Amino acid sequence: MLPLIVFTIACSLLTVDSQAKQAHSKSPCPDERAWTGTYRNFVYGFSIVIPRGLKGYWNSARCVPDEKVGCVCMGDHGRFIPLSSETNIEAFVGYQMEPGSVVDQERHEISSLRQDETNREVDVVRSRWFRLGRLHARRFEAHFLQGNKPIVIDHIIALHKGVEYELILRTSPERHVKDQIRFERLIASWRLTPRA
Repeated sequence: MLPLIVFTIACSLLTVDSQAKQAHSKSPCPDERAWTGTYRNFVYGFSIVIPRGLKGYWNSARCVPDEKVGCVCMGDHGRFIPLSSETNIEAFVGYQMEPGSVVDQERHEISSLRQDETNREVDVVRSRWFRLGRLHARRFEAHFLQGNKPIVIDHIIALHKGVEYELILRTSPERHVKDQIRFERLIASWRLTPRA
């Protein structure tokens, strides 16, 4: 009886090991899966909590599957969180590409909105200092038409040690109040974390 028990245990360990290898080998590249709960970016040093009921997706260039290493990815620049088919929250991060202050970065973002030929009637309805975690940030709200669709953007920009952190809500006037609640939850969860 003892040899049968030992044999059964050995077979189940092999099955578990085989399933673990199979699950590991089939694990998707990070750009092929949805994320929930806490998301932490080790390269740029921040974390957010994706609001309950929502999913975050890779917010960078597509990864390329590779037989030897699994996936080759350019970098992890945050998460894209759909709220509906046309509205979303974006948590984006990257190295600061242009010199200057956070005010300069805000001016650049507003200028880009105005220069985009698909946008009409860009109106910055609010621009103010804001605290993102422990960082001094700028926050602006802009309303405009893209095609014939009215758009509302709530955009937060912070700089820290050569890194630019952004949180952006893109919504419609009809959904603005509802989507703003989820955006505020995400903002409240934002933290600087140690960089790897």
